[in-house]
Amino acid sequence: MTMLSRLGLGTVQFGLDYGVSNRAGRPAEREIAAILARVPGAGVGFIDTAPAYGEAELLIGRYLPPGHGLRIITKANAIMDTTITARHGRQVLDSLAASLDRLKVNAVHGFLVHQSEDLARTGWQHLVDAMLEARTRGWTKRIGASVYNSDQLALVESRFHPELVQLPLNVLDRRPIATGLLARLKSAGVEVHARSVFLQGLLLMGPDELPEFFAPLRQTIVRLRETWQRRGQSALSGCLSFAFRQPEIDAVIVGVNRLNEFEQIEAAVASLTDADADIALDQPVDPAYLDPSRWPDFVH
Repeated sequence: MTMLSRLGLGTVQFGLDYGVSNRAGRPAEREIAAILARVPGAGVGFIDTAPAYGEAELLIGRYLPPGHGLRIITKANAIMDTTITARHGRQVLDSLAASLDRLKVNAVHGFLVHQSEDLARTGWQHLVDAMLEARTRGWTKRIGASVYNSDQLALVESRFHPELVQLPLNVLDRRPIATGLLARLKSAGVEVHARSVFLQGLLLMGPDELPEFFAPLRQTIVRLRETWQRRGQSALSGCLSFAFRQPEIDAVIVGVNRLNEFEQIEAAVASLTDADADIALDQPVDPAYLDPSRWPDFVH
């Protein structure tokens, strides 16, 4: 498996204004079309999306070339009601059927619980039954969950055996490594996808560009950049190198807003070497800075 075949394109930017470093908003449709036309020929292995990402699924189905060969991952809509019933289970299946129609495929590689908290609701069994039924019907190869932390993963694992887990991992957020979580998932045969490798673009911003909320991280990011510079790496290649050099990671999911951003990532991944990808941190980073759901609204 090549490095590029482990690269996945995230598409939340295609449907929503997303990313702390994104000041331009959603890319124009012609830009999205150019990105999706480029991706298959680059040898990228995965594309990640969700109904919650606005028009992202529709645009993928419209512009991803036929016979693209990418493994698509999509997700179940969050459940808003307090109690989950058989009706919600049917809605999950109907939602996946609609996703397949928008994506113009007969099946996806992965179908994930998008909000793990749904599995804590009364009647959670209906959600799990729907996921299992989707796999039985051949609509997905693997079922799993998107999580933010080990507590959410523990909840998922108490409800069903996930075959694919999507979790955050980056040079600042090493919790899955430090706790042995990655090794445990891999030993259990779980396919692991790393997201947030740029921390919504935060790690690609200059220290002086960081929103004031992240001021306590400035010196850490300065030291990271100095180390990467000594190794002849950019911040982009340093972040990618860290993620790709974790042997338990099957896919590294990245989002882009412009074709030239994708081309820069493509070139950086293709040129990764066996140089030391790790950089020691003086101390663990406060989780408040690692989880975007805990960031103040003005940061987003």
